[in-house]
Amino acid sequence: MTRMMLACSAIISTIFFPWPFTALLALASSPVEPLLPLAVGIFMDTLYYTPSMRMPPFFVIIGAIATIIAFFVRNRIRTGIIKR
Repeated sequence: MTRMMLACSAIISTIFFPWPFTALLALASSPVEPLLPLAVGIFMDTLYYTPSMRMPPFFVIIGAIATIIAFFVRNRIRTGIIKR
């Protein structure tokens, strides 16, 4: 239930709140749901990306980096708990 609430609040905050708050919420929930930053990045670029800017999709790239870091941290946390 908590995972679903975190995911829904991060995606809904994309529409109603500025991007720093959304990024903070996605990063805070990434240890629980590691793919959430990538999903939020794809959703943000879907909403706000304009091809005339000639820039790569910024939020997807940042979300992918955060997802990779979240998987690494989650793997290390599980290994640390198992070794005890």
